[in-house]
Amino acid sequence: MTTYFGQRAVKVGIILFGNGVIMPDGQTVSPAINAQKLTFDMEAVKGVVSGLPFKKGFTNMAQAFAMAEDMFTKGSRKNAQQSVMVVTDGQPSFSFMTAEMVEQLDDKSIMRYFTLITETPMKADEMKNMRTWASQPWETNIVHVEGGLLMLEADPELWAEKAVTKFCPEAHSPMSEMYTSNLYGFQHVKDSGWCGEIGTLLSKTTQDAEACAALAAGALAKSFLLGSFFRRGYCYAGTMDVAKEQWDQWAVSKQEPECPSGWQSSMLYDFYAMEPVAAEATA
Repeated sequence: MTTYFGQRAVKVGIILFGNGVIMPDGQTVSPAINAQKLTFDMEAVKGVVSGLPFKKGFTNMAQAFAMAEDMFTKGSRKNAQQSVMVVTDGQPSFSFMTAEMVEQLDDKSIMRYFTLITETPMKADEMKNMRTWASQPWETNIVHVEGGLLMLEADPELWAEKAVTKFCPEAHSPMSEMYTSNLYGFQHVKDSGWCGEIGTLLSKTTQDAEACAALAAGALAKSFLLGSFFRRGYCYAGTMDVAKEQWDQWAVSKQEPECPSGWQSSMLYDFYAMEPVAAEATA
């Protein structure tokens, strides 16, 4: 998903290459195909990817990099890291031109990740360009499907997970989120805002959300706010009284959570809810 905790997180675009041919002028190579400009609409991205045809031209990777640079120029955000992930099963044609484009991306601090679907060992001389073109250290920024297409087709979800966890270490994991909620008794609800009011300041030197949750529990708070940017380390009790129904709703609404009283917006605080404690009275 491109949105989590009430904030847009990532824009995704799709470029198709491998359609390379020499143009009629005999000097230039056909451009890559801009299949989907940068967008927050993940359903649109999925639709485009599922309908991509297999092109049988030579690997015009330089044109793909040129189109990615143009895509960032026209549609990226100033405060977002720009990254290109190349998925390929072949060596690019025109290595010199590709290296030139890599230098242009590097000059603009655009990260380059590669998912290489090939039986050729990574340490082989034929893979030297790939090791050079990936952002350094290349070991961190290349996923190598060593068995080629047969290995990829045997378990595509496994390799997709490897690529996401390697290239996007801060990607949201619903399973990890559920584990944290069950283990520590709180859940992350909203970035850059809070529900209710800001309560008592509990600490100015909190290390993380777990530590702030412990302080909130000690203060009998049902929610808490954790500072970010120059308020990093600040931990406040929240005034929002989180009922079981509200807790369950937020647990399944991570993209666009709702606040009954309306969200208070601020880039300086993220909002967390404490798990309601069930209690049973006996006569």
